[in-house]
Amino acid sequence: MINSQPGAIPLSFTKAERLLHPNEFKRVFDNPIKKIHSEHLLLFIQTGVPEQTQARLGLAITKKKVKLAVMRNRLKRLSREIFRHTAPTLGSVDVVLIVKKSYAKKTDLNDELTHIFEKLAILFPAISI
Repeated sequence: MINSQPGAIPLSFTKAERLLHPNEFKRVFDNPIKKIHSEHLLLFIQTGVPEQTQARLGLAITKKKVKLAVMRNRLKRLSREIFRHTAPTLGSVDVVLIVKKSYAKKTDLNDELTHIFEKLAILFPAISI
């Protein structure tokens, strides 16, 4: 579905907005410029490559940390959705989200993801020209 309202957030999460290859993840893990911790989550942040114009997200959500596929998929969906809303306010950064331990409640998950991405937006704002 195309979002036709002017100034509205795009309703897609394209390949250009994702980290897709192992070497992209490795670059972020090897030299992060910042790590943001919360009780269950860890964000690794690295500045984007020179030709990159937008923030990109990579997810590392393992079966070892989140046993149920339903919870892993929910976490991925929520992460992508919150990132999609936050991305226009971010500069050119690559972000990898890692789960440190599993969740007990859905509400905790949503609140913690929102908080950690808001913190990211404050630390790495988009540069207006």
